[in-house]
Amino acid sequence: MNTTPLIYLLLTWTATAAEPAINPFPSPALSEEVAEWSFNRGAQGWTAERDCTLSWKAGTLQVTSTGDDPYFHRPMNVAGGPMRLVMRVRSRTAGRGSLYWATPTAPRSEERRRSFRLVHDGKWREYEIRFEVAGRLADLRIDPGTAPGTFEIDRMTLFRDQPHPLVIERVLSGAEGTRFEVKNRSSRLVAFRAAGRQYSVAAGEKVTVKPPVKGVAPLEAVSVDIITELFPPLRRTVFVHNARANSDWITRRGDGFTARIADDGSIVRIEREGQLLAFIGPLVHYDGKPPRLSIVGRGDVLRFRGEGVTVDLSIEGKEISIAIESGKVCEGPVVRTIGSLQQGLLAGLEYLGRGERSSSKLDVETEAHLRYAPNALDVTMPLMAFVTDRATVAMTWTDMTLQPTFATPNFFDGADDHRMSLRGKKLQVTVRVDQCPLEEMILWAAKKQGLPPLPKAPRTAEEQWKLCLKAINGPLKGKGGWGHCAGERWARHPYADIASTVWRLTGKAPNVPRIVPNGAHVHNDAIYFVSGRTKEWLDRQRRKIDGIIRRQKPDGSFRYAGKFARGHFEDTASGQCAKPAVDLLEFARITGDAKALAAARRTLDYMQRFRTPRGAQVWEVPLHTPDQLASAYLVWAYTRGYELTGEREYLKQARRWALSGVPFVYLWSRQPTTTYATMAYATVPVYGATNWQAPVWIGLPVQWVGGVYAYALTMLAPHDDSLDWNRLARGILHCAEQMQYPDGPHAGLLPDAFILDGQQRLPARINPCALVSLRLVLDGKLDFLSVASDKQHRVAAPFPVTLRDGKAHIRALRGTKYQVLIDGKKIVDVTSQGDDVVPLR
Repeated sequence: MNTTPLIYLLLTWTATAAEPAINPFPSPALSEEVAEWSFNRGAQGWTAERDCTLSWKAGTLQVTSTGDDPYFHRPMNVAGGPMRLVMRVRSRTAGRGSLYWATPTAPRSEERRRSFRLVHDGKWREYEIRFEVAGRLADLRIDPGTAPGTFEIDRMTLFRDQPHPLVIERVLSGAEGTRFEVKNRSSRLVAFRAAGRQYSVAAGEKVTVKPPVKGVAPLEAVSVDIITELFPPLRRTVFVHNARANSDWITRRGDGFTARIADDGSIVRIEREGQLLAFIGPLVHYDGKPPRLSIVGRGDVLRFRGEGVTVDLSIEGKEISIAIESGKVCEGPVVRTIGSLQQGLLAGLEYLGRGERSSSKLDVETEAHLRYAPNALDVTMPLMAFVTDRATVAMTWTDMTLQPTFATPNFFDGADDHRMSLRGKKLQVTVRVDQCPLEEMILWAAKKQGLPPLPKAPRTAEEQWKLCLKAINGPLKGKGGWGHCAGERWARHPYADIASTVWRLTGKAPNVPRIVPNGAHVHNDAIYFVSGRTKEWLDRQRRKIDGIIRRQKPDGSFRYAGKFARGHFEDTASGQCAKPAVDLLEFARITGDAKALAAARRTLDYMQRFRTPRGAQVWEVPLHTPDQLASAYLVWAYTRGYELTGEREYLKQARRWALSGVPFVYLWSRQPTTTYATMAYATVPVYGATNWQAPVWIGLPVQWVGGVYAYALTMLAPHDDSLDWNRLARGILHCAEQMQYPDGPHAGLLPDAFILDGQQRLPARINPCALVSLRLVLDGKLDFLSVASDKQHRVAAPFPVTLRDGKAHIRALRGTKYQVLIDGKKIVDVTSQGDDVVPLR
């Protein structure tokens, strides 16, 4: 836990402050050592329980993991309360670690569990896990990762923490000065001294401490120390902006804004026509103490220098470039955006809509909901941004090891603004000030940093096809057909998507007595057209489309009433509407059906109200949760809508939603300096958790979701060049192919999830058919149906088709029997001669 004191930039206090605030800096505590294990005398009561063995060697506990679910435990009999386990270990396993505990009346469970990130580099590291035991502690269990390997423990110490009875709950600033609200959380009277006065506060009550404020500098540090007899002091430093304070300002003009920089380097005011848009202040600080800076350069680049630190600042166009070089860890620049929040983004963790709060429990209810200072590995691209009714302000940086902070409303500062910053020793930061939607800032950051190099394809196309067929004909196959995933719990059926993939890769249609729709995450019904079942497909699709239209509301929306609607502000979402729109549009594209197209247009028009991609995975994830699968279906729907109608607004929307999916993609990698072979272009599925609890998908790629997004991007690419969409899609594909099981009993299957810091594949083990479709279309080949149309006819065929001279010209595989669908009604049987011609009149 970072111990940097809380820093405030206080603006006008609003009713928001009355709501319970997140405290990113807990009060200090008194610690009592409960137990200590140095392993100088054996295992000291710890025993293996599953998938591991324990041994003792040279004062360390040697844990050898032999499976995917190792754990060991020790019986305990001590009083509970707020507990803290500190251990020094070195790990060569994979995956996250876990700590479970039990009481005499409550066994170990997911409710009594803490997960923690392990670094598996074989180096000694210290980990601290906090947990709270109700009653007496009866048992401790440690899960040393989720893979075979070794896990060595040098020592472990269990502490019971006695929380500080006082907490600075809120800070208020206004005409009456700066006030700190101090609450007594204990059950007894507590006396303390602060700001030169003695205070007493009853149990559960609050008092207000008002330190003096000089009000003479543009940015003034106001500190308060809460001193008690038994506990460490509480200290908070507040930076108060004094709007009327005089200073020698340096004025620099950007494109659409004016920056006023205090000549002492304390603060930068960003304005437009006299209206305050944002602050940068302080430019840099150490544990709440800004260094004394002097200006040493007044050219195009302003240079400030202090003891052990240099700050450079320049402005060009819409960008403010800030470079901080420090001999020790600092925080800066601290950027606070003013106004009513419209959108917000911390790439990889937060995608906020109008008025939403960061680190909320709407998408994850465990401690993982606290995302104000995330692990750097959870950040997918270097981008934080806020859009308000005054301006759009975004920050990007170059060093992905830096620690970002992100809070709205600004609970770091107790203020009704929106705060972002970085922590480190060398900070190269660009702040952009604009008036634009969030998606344009995503495009700006992606272009400024550049898409990363493509991951190396692990196999040639021929080798990839062989591997995929090995999976289809091996672990997926069983009596009755194939499973969506490997394993007994996945029923085997003659799935259309899988049968179509087999036909596309081999040229031979599987001999199946019937066809069951779906089977893969990208649907492929070509098998109906090469097995004489086009009429069956047409009848089935018409029933499906009729059902979708019956569910559609008069305004074009689709509603959700399941359990995952809890917490969302309405009963619909962008992803909830986009998927049925895709189904309607694909049917209209293939058949020309006017009813389906009209219904789809109602949904396309309705969906323009949405600003956040979410709600596409409500089989396990909350409707509210930001979701890349929603981005995928929105791109797919609007691109098809544009192709079918020529409406430019639909293309604009397709582009917008394509950009919304970019922050779910890792646009950086640790590969050049570590053993992380698979990272760039990995895709995080949602910014939340299954059932609000676990798994937490933040930082845990699920490449099948990215594969659907990439497939949709290939549709947009011919129409828009805002970004190299095909390159982004191919990067996602190569990353997915790296994740596939290369050999063994699951060869060719795609893991449901992939742990980056352990390079570990996690089940379920999914069929690779969607990857086949994606690779085919990226290589310029046909995966599903080819559709061609003119003013009179629309023709669909399982081979490339063009229309000219009143005829359909089809390039097919000689000797293949297939069917052609004309105008959604007429079915023509063809035995291919290689270049086939089908009259349309």
